[in-house]
Amino acid sequence: AHHRYVTPFRERIDQLGRIVFGPTLEVELDDELRVARRTLDGVTVGFEQLSTGAQEQLGIISRLACATIVARDGGAPVIFDDALGWTDPRRLERMGAAIAVAGRDCQIIVLTCTPGRYASVGSATVIQLPA
Repeated sequence: AHHRYVTPFRERIDQLGRIVFGPTLEVELDDELRVARRTLDGVTVGFEQLSTGAQEQLGIISRLACATIVARDGGAPVIFDDALGWTDPRRLERMGAAIAVAGRDCQIIVLTCTPGRYASVGSATVIQLPA
């Protein structure tokens, strides 16, 4: 079962990740299906060597990739609670695009006290809770 999921999971991370990091992105997964290394423009870096923002972005992209894969079998929503705090404005815009793409296949719920952080998601349904 593990080997059955490795390739589609890595490919989906690459697809969504290229929206954020650019067309040369490739990731390598470890035995626990975690991102172990990121290759960008031919330069490979271990996950732990990436900036906090890049680690956070790849973590979210990994969750989105998983959610889009399991959505075919009924799936489950993916929930983010005030994520992307370490992401710069340029990458926030690209992460919004990646979230919007993944949202075509699965339900994504974002809880935040900083709604502007997700302005680039596009046609998201926004529910504001009373103060």
